[in-house]
Amino acid sequence: MEKKKSTTRKKAISKKTTTEMTDKSFNPQVFEPKWQKKWEDDQLYRSVIDESRPKHYALTMLPYPSGDLHIGHWFSMVPPDTRARFMRMKGYNVLFPMGFDAFGLNAENAAIKDGIHPMKRTFANIERMRTQMKSMGPMFDWEREAISADPSYYKWTEWFFIQLYKAGLAYRKMSAVDWCPKDNTTLAREQVIGDNRVCERCGTPVIKKALEQWFFKATKYADELLRFDEIDWPERVKTLQTNWIGRSEGASVIFKTAPFGDDKAGDNIEIFTTRPDTLWGATFMVFSPEHPLVSEVTTPENKAAVEAYKAQATRQSDIEREAVDKEKTGVFTGGYAINPVNNERIPIWIADTS
Repeated sequence: MEKKKSTTRKKAISKKTTTEMTDKSFNPQVFEPKWQKKWEDDQLYRSVIDESRPKHYALTMLPYPSGDLHIGHWFSMVPPDTRARFMRMKGYNVLFPMGFDAFGLNAENAAIKDGIHPMKRTFANIERMRTQMKSMGPMFDWEREAISADPSYYKWTEWFFIQLYKAGLAYRKMSAVDWCPKDNTTLAREQVIGDNRVCERCGTPVIKKALEQWFFKATKYADELLRFDEIDWPERVKTLQTNWIGRSEGASVIFKTAPFGDDKAGDNIEIFTTRPDTLWGATFMVFSPEHPLVSEVTTPENKAAVEAYKAQATRQSDIEREAVDKEKTGVFTGGYAINPVNNERIPIWIADTS
């Protein structure tokens, strides 16, 4: 009897303890706003000049203001936030800004669909996402916020581009892009989805199209970008950088198209080769389907085959066209080029691979 009574009493105590723990459980919605407000009032994470402490600059990807944060946003913010806090605890003067990468067709298309001006919709989304981020309690310095759609921000983007242009580092040339015929815009490779290569937004089949575009002359800095003596990078990253720069030693050579009309003058064709000594053995020349001279060198009797091949090539991705194990195909244009080293005529083909 005594043993049974003791067991009953232990159960009662256990139940009471569980109830007390539940009543005192942590409720972040009640607890955290108080301290977040204090941190903001005290400007705990505001970065100011302090020469007595070493500097640490922390940065994470600026989110696109689509409307709401999701777990993917916080997944990319937690590691840098953790490190920034760690460096601050070690005595560093930490600068950790936040902002919004606010331009893009996503905002424009959504605004058109909803009948709301893109700026109004974008800045409403920013306000909502900013509130959500603050509720998570990261140590962002919100007084250093950058919004790419704000004129006070992008005026400096424009200024920077002008400086590059004045220095000869920004230039225009024709180049092939992925193009959505419905949205009338270029697409990044990530925006072309599926084996059938459609636009991620509207599902329209994507094509390759030659457009005149702006480029930056990164090649001018190839030698500097390939020096790693003062950079503590893993060997894998150095290899990636080297392959990306793709620096080659060689020569530029001017070929000319061979006229096939009564009053057609030959056009210059500049090529680059790492083996100028092999030019004497050149037996043909290949244009990409998007090359601006394709229409100029194609003869009337070859036009139908060339146009059909170009249409087929526009539906292929860069990866498909550049695959090393792909069977090589091509079509003769009917045109010829003059080899400058021996003045021989060589046929010009178009092909979707090198």
